[in-house]
Amino acid sequence: MAQSIKFPRLNNVILSGHLTREVELRYTPNGKPIARLGIAFNRVYLNSDGNWIEEANFIDAKAFGKQAELCAERLHKGSPVIIEGSINTSSYTDRDNQPRKSVEINVAKFHFLEKANVAGDQAEDSFDRGGQPVTDDDVPF
Repeated sequence: MAQSIKFPRLNNVILSGHLTREVELRYTPNGKPIARLGIAFNRVYLNSDGNWIEEANFIDAKAFGKQAELCAERLHKGSPVIIEGSINTSSYTDRDNQPRKSVEINVAKFHFLEKANVAGDQAEDSFDRGGQPVTDDDVPF
């Protein structure tokens, strides 16, 4: 008999891209903030003719709580961003009574790639580095 293979169940995604539209911030009946956003990212691959192809891909993402409010405040159409999260799929029936499936990223962490407009707002400009802000001297480019 074949042995059962044990492996960890992973669902982690890291994407860098640009926002395709303005962040849509809504609140649940309980007052919990939810931000919906669209992200465009490129995929580069070598085709069968030996040519490099770059194609745009699009995916929706959702953030919750304080992160949702920060996204709505700090991100705008075209903003560069790195997101970390997990893939979430759901099924629904559309207006024409056709079954549909959606795929989106549930965001666990954002990395804002633009400086904040608010003076002294260092912590939100930085990548997470144990709570220490990243300065311009730390960035290699």
